[in-house]
Amino acid sequence: MSQKSKKSDDLSEGLVRYAPFLKEIQGKLIRILAVFLIGMVVGFIFYQKILSFLMSLFRLEGVNLVLTSPYQFIDLAVHTGLITGFIFALPVFLFYFIRFIKPALQPKEYQLVIKMLPFSIILFIAGFSFGVWVTQYVINIFSRTTSEFSIDNIWDLSKFFSQILITGISLAMVFQLPIVLTGMLRLKLVKHQAVVAKRRYVYAALLLFAAVLPPTDVLSLLLLTMIPLFLFEFTLLLNKRRKVTRI
Repeated sequence: MSQKSKKSDDLSEGLVRYAPFLKEIQGKLIRILAVFLIGMVVGFIFYQKILSFLMSLFRLEGVNLVLTSPYQFIDLAVHTGLITGFIFALPVFLFYFIRFIKPALQPKEYQLVIKMLPFSIILFIAGFSFGVWVTQYVINIFSRTTSEFSIDNIWDLSKFFSQILITGISLAMVFQLPIVLTGMLRLKLVKHQAVVAKRRYVYAALLLFAAVLPPTDVLSLLLLTMIPLFLFEFTLLLNKRRKVTRI
């Protein structure tokens, strides 16, 4: 038998062996996509109510939000639909992902993932809310200050919402730092002493991260830096106490 035919037989055998798994993954991806499309349609249809609700949270004073293009209505509807679809599909994706990695994990590792998942969701929501709050706080200060000087504020609606989403989602991801760090320490992928010794690099990374996020003023820079640093140090403290308790 030639080498070419042998490789062909091995490929055919591999496809036959893994066909059920591939079919199962395909079915799950189709379900996730279906949920995403449903969420996208809902967000696209009700985008005006969703955006109006978000605008009411900011209580903007002396600010006129304008559209700079007649096609921005479509862009806003599509972007709102995409974000809503992502929110709808994320829980389904997490459910299937955990079931997928379960066979590859040890019982203790799987229990750790299950225990940390609710905290991850809570921190994600808290991070997004904190990012939105920082943006709201800075915007309100800016709008009140300009109103006192009788200066009109005309802001682009698309850029306004894009900055809110960028800051909110970025902070939601940064707030996952305690989950990632705790998982790495509990699974002994890194040592506690090594993280403590290299903490200055984490400080520098968080400061650089906050510097590139909107808004770009000194007050928001301090807020966006101090809270993630507190979470980092608090995570180190919790894991240190746990280690001492075990000893």
